[in-house]
Amino acid sequence: MKRLATIPFLGGLIVVAGMLLAEPNASRFYRVALIVAALLTSGGAFLTTHLFDRRDRLFLAWLLIGGGYAIAAIRYSLRLITMFGGPELLGRVPLDAMLIAQNVVIAIALWLFVQSWRATGLATPFSPAVRTGWTLLGVGVAVIVGGYPLIQGYMTAGADTVLFVSTLGDMVGIALIVPLAMSALAMRGGLLMHTWLYLAAAEAFWLMYDVWLAVHTKLAIGAPAGPGLEQVIRTIAILFAFVATVAQRRALRH
Repeated sequence: MKRLATIPFLGGLIVVAGMLLAEPNASRFYRVALIVAALLTSGGAFLTTHLFDRRDRLFLAWLLIGGGYAIAAIRYSLRLITMFGGPELLGRVPLDAMLIAQNVVIAIALWLFVQSWRATGLATPFSPAVRTGWTLLGVGVAVIVGGYPLIQGYMTAGADTVLFVSTLGDMVGIALIVPLAMSALAMRGGLLMHTWLYLAAAEAFWLMYDVWLAVHTKLAIGAPAGPGLEQVIRTIAILFAFVATVAQRRALRH
């Protein structure tokens, strides 16, 4: 189970190779890497749904994870077609709708993972006060990271609805990092621990991605390092969700 954690970083190392390419080949390479990572995660999540009854929270959770990353793979693929000089098959509105749907379904899925553990009624290794404090800290980080673009998208004339919903989805994901990690710790080293832990790691890397977007212009890191680092973080985030699907299947087999 622990070896699964190396897969996202190996994927990130592969993406680093894109820094050796000139544009536009570098951007195309990064896009292909994102498509592969999203397809792996989507396929792994759909495969995992077969382990659960349709009435189980985790059936719906994995179904939503699979659907969210399938939407991401489609969006990345459409973008890749235009990078190779192909036609823009869909307009801006359908693509924006896909981005909104992706953020919404994945946020719901993560919430279901937290709820599925709480529904067991099993004790956690922390007192209620500690759990509340760490949860509030996670919410605070989410507000700090996503609050500015969220307010900007809401207050600006002609507000960007896509920015608003996408940022709100990121904030929900960030806020759930702590509950996901606490659920993992509550399993005290059990095989199921790794599923929740890897999902928390995925959201932690999406948090890093959001932080990067906020500060990269001020850091003045140009090409090829800047764009390359951004894509490495995205790839690792997606692949942590993929290894969570593998961990879930392995745990239930045992």
